[in-house]
Amino acid sequence: MKNYKYLIIPTLLFSLQLTSCNKNKELFVIPPTEEGKVQIHSMIQRVFINGPLEDVNLYVNGSEELSRPQEVSFSWHNEFNQDCTVYLSENKDYSDSVTYPVGNRNRISFNNLKIGTTYYFYVDTPENEIIYEESFTVSSEIIRNMHISGVTNARDLGGYPISGNRTLNQGLIYRTGRLNENDEETVVNKITNNGISTMVNDLKIKTEIDLRRIDNNEVGGLTEGIGVLGDTVSYYQCPMDYSYDFMGGELNDSSLRKLFTILGNKDNYPLFFHCSIGTDRTGYVAYLINAFLGVSEEHLYRDYLFSNFANIGGKRSISSIENNYPAVIKSYKGDNLQEKAKNYLLDKGVKQEELNTLKEMMVPER
Repeated sequence: MKNYKYLIIPTLLFSLQLTSCNKNKELFVIPPTEEGKVQIHSMIQRVFINGPLEDVNLYVNGSEELSRPQEVSFSWHNEFNQDCTVYLSENKDYSDSVTYPVGNRNRISFNNLKIGTTYYFYVDTPENEIIYEESFTVSSEIIRNMHISGVTNARDLGGYPISGNRTLNQGLIYRTGRLNENDEETVVNKITNNGISTMVNDLKIKTEIDLRRIDNNEVGGLTEGIGVLGDTVSYYQCPMDYSYDFMGGELNDSSLRKLFTILGNKDNYPLFFHCSIGTDRTGYVAYLINAFLGVSEEHLYRDYLFSNFANIGGKRSISSIENNYPAVIKSYKGDNLQEKAKNYLLDKGVKQEELNTLKEMMVPER
């Protein structure tokens, strides 16, 4: 790399010593966390992530939008007021980097970062002079919650610990609330244009799976094919009824088989699924997927209860579901929850090869 022409300056509220190619320089970042890692969770989110599960109802109740991550912001000194470009990558050689034209501004905020991940970035001028280069690591605290403008209750199914000191791959399967209003004769978007850009351009979404019902137009005028994200994203309808105690019935079983057929095709990733508020039917599917992948029951419940941070119209508790589909899944044969979930899915008609593909996509090699 070239010599650095400018130095970073302390323009933000907190400071954090991070790995730097400029010795003895301090990077200023919002917000800091322990052990030299950047924190994307708000304080109230961290109270839940690190505390007793059921205590969540003491401080959030599903009635306002508190589910989004914090931005991570950096600033630098742009002495000659030049137009700059920021390059961000998960790779030290900047392969597969994302570019952010920032003009003559001297600050950038990153959102939707992967947990437990080290990022590298540098700021470049039109003359290819490097203003600054830095690396930072995001805290590995689960959950990887997402900010998608106009959409509530969005998060990654990846990032959870499983056996063998591994964590599920991130950036492949997401769960969210609905993207358009229910019950409308013509499509009325909830997601904003910025939200669409986040999903299509940043998250590289290829597939949307809608769990809302068709027969009563809960889907809000959508028909299978192209959804609100445009023609680059395949839109599938897998309607489920939310009135069954354990999400049973032929409608749900048939949609479950269709959903896992979609999950069984590598070309459909990255993808996301949702119902209306992204909590009940979405929670059922998320529980099944991650139970099959080996996520612990505690983390499965923590993922479910995180919906209380979103605007879902009311709070949820473990007692809301523990005697419903978790009890049914745990009634199946198997030495652990992972085996029981697999046998449940096979009994519903999901194919073994589809499960193999899902595991291949989400579980890193040892």
